Amino acid sequence: MSLENPYYIWLILAILFIVVEIFTAGFFYACFAIGALSAMVTGFITKAMLGASAYGLVWQIVVFCIVSVALIPVSRVFARKISDDTVPQAGADALVGLQGIVIETINPAEDVGKVKVDGQVWRAVAADTIESGSAVKVIDVRGAKLTVEKVN
Repeated sequence: MSLENPYYIWLILAILFIVVEIFTAGFFYACFAIGALSAMVTGFITKAMLGASAYGLVWQIVVFCIVSVALIPVSRVFARKISDDTVPQAGADALVGLQGIVIETINPAEDVGKVKVDGQVWRAVAADTIESGSAVKVIDVRGAKLTVEKVN
């Protein structure tokens, strides 16, 4: 194994990048693994065409850099397509976006008011006074209080 034929070095680098990729997310290191394998193939090709030459190593490094950098944006698109960005909300946070009905007038000045959302009664706050019987939408959850706004 010499610098004239660094095939094994590229292979070892590719394996190391794959191992690192296994323990990380995002397909970032996979780009470098593919780049290293491309450099290894380039080494075989330049060895066959140019013989033992320093230019072979230069071409291998150039191919490694170009392939690795070119694959980074491709890997981002691929990672976005296969990842699930929608995380289901749990507990009270699941109420955000739901509609309910005011069962006790919401008065911001007196910090009183109750709403019924999804079959449950909650204390509620709003920017404006909202009369009992009005339809509201939950816009935030703060502790045991829902922040709501009137639905037209």
